[in-house]
Amino acid sequence: MNKVVLVCHCLLDPLTRAQGTSPLSRHILTLLLNENISLIQLPCPELIFGFIRSPCNKEDYDTPEYREHCRQLADNIINLIHKYRQANHTVCGLISIGGSPSCGCQRTHIHGEHVHEPGVFIEELQALVREHDMNLNIVDHELVSDGESFRAFLKKCEE
Repeated sequence: MNKVVLVCHCLLDPLTRAQGTSPLSRHILTLLLNENISLIQLPCPELIFGFIRSPCNKEDYDTPEYREHCRQLADNIINLIHKYRQANHTVCGLISIGGSPSCGCQRTHIHGEHVHEPGVFIEELQALVREHDMNLNIVDHELVSDGESFRAFLKKCEE
């Protein structure tokens, strides 16, 4: 059975990160490719809202318009996951971006502080995952960047 992992957009395209943010470690990509796992790049909700942007906090994006935008993107992702699973591929999960106001899962920024909650886009995606009674392992990139945590992430894929 073929395995795929969803990855947030800026893991594959660091040019889309907000101006002034630090670069991401892309070591996780090497780990995935070495395991012959396919990568599915998700659309960047912030990029689609505007390419040139300053770093923002979650509260800056937490608007009805942006949530609807994220929900529409998340709905497309749910449909994509269904198609991969119908084709008998294993969707191992999603590697999110820790600290992102949109794409963080375990942590995001609120009022300039790191807090342990998801960003706006991940919240909308998680809501649709629950509505569709699906299971999707989502973990921030820095939490799977070493060998041991990466193997634990892949093990959940097999459960």
